[in-house]
Amino acid sequence: MEKNSSNLIFCRAKIPDGNLGDVFLTKILVNELRSYGKLIVEDQRVPEWYCQELELTSDERASNYEVKFKNLILISSLRALFLLNPNKIYLIHQPGHWAGRSRFLNVVKTMLFLCLLRIIGVRFCVLGISLGFMPTLTQFLWQWKFKMSYFFSVRDSISKDYAHKIGIDKVSIFPDLAWLIEKPHYDSISPLKVDGDYVVFSFRKAPTDWDESTEYSAEYNHNLLVLLDEIVKLLCSNKSKKLVISYQVDKDRKFCQEMYDKYKNIYNVVFIERQIDSKCMWDLYSRASMVFSNRLHVLMFAMACGSLPVAIINEVNQHKIAGIFLDAGLKELILDIGKSSSGIEDLIKIAADAERIKEKISLSYESRQNSGKALLKQIFNEGLN
Repeated sequence: MEKNSSNLIFCRAKIPDGNLGDVFLTKILVNELRSYGKLIVEDQRVPEWYCQELELTSDERASNYEVKFKNLILISSLRALFLLNPNKIYLIHQPGHWAGRSRFLNVVKTMLFLCLLRIIGVRFCVLGISLGFMPTLTQFLWQWKFKMSYFFSVRDSISKDYAHKIGIDKVSIFPDLAWLIEKPHYDSISPLKVDGDYVVFSFRKAPTDWDESTEYSAEYNHNLLVLLDEIVKLLCSNKSKKLVISYQVDKDRKFCQEMYDKYKNIYNVVFIERQIDSKCMWDLYSRASMVFSNRLHVLMFAMACGSLPVAIINEVNQHKIAGIFLDAGLKELILDIGKSSSGIEDLIKIAADAERIKEKISLSYESRQNSGKALLKQIFNEGLN
């Protein structure tokens, strides 16, 4: 695609917390935005390795300009406003899941800044986020972000319903950026050798802030481990399958290590000592018959690699996963630990119907990738109605 030279696009690199999902989604976003104009990425608080992962050129890094990121947006917009250059200016909101409280002073600063951007013609775009529970002040902030937006979208219908509930009435669906993954050529894959027939476990421990209840977290972890015990027994008894335990997020390492220690003397288990990155994930996930996780982008990346992703979640509380799976017609791949039934019968059905489900996943990828690319073309090249 020929780059639209009249567009100047600003975005922020999500500050990494040891999460491959954050890094890889930002990389996908940056690669897509490059097709539609000159890109400038806020990189002042981002480690050098992260900028290298994004493959940022010198003129794409805001730190190489003489003014701060926000001032750079303002100066560029004022130049365009007074016809000193022909650029259309865009600011892209960070992708991801947004929930919880906001501080009053931060809310006021954000509202004033977005209002100023709107006045001077900046096109503020929110691409495919998910929304969780917010108190009143945070709801008001997001209502304001919507009012100041050129394009506002969420990535699943559950978030869309919640947006309507808090007073954001006109919301588009933009697919999660993981649907836009382009598979690399084989020679770009860094081999991570695991021999034989295996399944992957990659899990987080329930954080207490999911519902601010320590009791809930304890119940969640208990139900999760009970089901994982049943799954390992079903799939790995008599060494029928190897169990590979890995982690995409640094802070999951301890929990995954505990699972390895629990199973290592009973089953054929391998623990991947290194954090899974964007190079070795293709090799690990593509060769797995199933990938089990309660992290969205472990599951999404497993889909992209051609494996069967099985979400083991509390469907009510983990709606950012549930929403994406339900919208894609993949509810059958959710094992809900919030229900009284164990989910093992559902897993047996998944295994028996693997090829049909993989075909459904392939069609979902094609549909959502086409939808995402068409929306980007409309936003940056064709204009919105």
